[in-house]
This record gives sequence, C-alpha cells and structure tokens, in this order.
Amino acid sequence: MKVIFALLLFSFTTLFAGSVRIMNDSPFPLRAEVIAADGSSGGKLLINSQQQVTWQDSYSGANVWSQTPYTVIFTCKDGKQFGVLSGVQQGATISALSSSGDRYCQPEKKKDDKEGASKQQQTTPFTPTSPFQDEPSGSVGPPDPSQSPGDPIWGPP
Repeated sequence: MKVIFALLLFSFTTLFAGSVRIMNDSPFPLRAEVIAADGSSGGKLLINSQQQVTWQDSYSGANVWSQTPYTVIFTCKDGKQFGVLSGVQQGATISALSSSGDRYCQPEKKKDDKEGASKQQQTTPFTPTSPFQDEPSGSVGPPDPSQSPGDPIWGPP
C-alpha cells in the first residue's frame, strides 16, 4: 500500500514538472540556459560535444501559469551566443544545431611549441630550382630520358 501511494505521489508531482532533453550535436562544448515562458531562468547546463542531458523543472506550488513554451539559449565557452531555440514544449527533445543563430564557436587555440617553431622556420619564400643544367626556363628537360635525373629505368615494363 505504501509503494502504491509513493508511486501515485511521484506521478502526481511530475505532472507539474517540465522536462526537456537537450542534445549537443555540435563539435563545441556549449552552455544551455532554459528560460520559461514568464522570462524566469530555469537554470544553465554545461553540455560537452556529442552529449545529451535532461533538464527538469520542479513545480514549486506558487506558479499558477504554465511555464511552457520554453526558450533554450546556447552559448559558447567564451560567452558568445551559439543559437536560440524558442517554442520548446514540455517533454521535447532538441538539438543545438537546430537552433537559430551563428551555430559556431571560436575553437580554442592550442599552445604548441612545435607549431610555433615550424612557422618560424618557414619565413623565407620557396624558390624552385631546376635540376636540368643549361636548360631554358620552362623547359621540361632533355628529350633523352637517359640524361634526365632520377631513375634511369622508366616507363612501362
């Protein structure tokens, strides 16, 4: 009897709670903020790339008006807005790439000493040199393949 009462109580309280499944299908970690219809914030969630979470609002008993539809605002780590999804109903499943907006975050710059060293080495421009001596510019080389540099045996077998 106690179990049945507990289940009924739980199901009754969930009637007044809204939930939204939020999927981050973007390649960026995002923060999702759920805003109720009355403009109150339902909280912020950090969602890693290719992950999903379920946001759930609990009914406080003081609200008389419906809190749906929700608006979900996705932001990047740097605070730039990624996208906005409005008109989200209770129990909906939404994804970050279905939102309206730029849907792009600036990738984090990786501090790599090797990359910096390779950029410093490439400061001089590339100047091609011809392997053929005494040939005019634009020439494809001598007509006799035995005098061209490289493999002396060339062509089909």
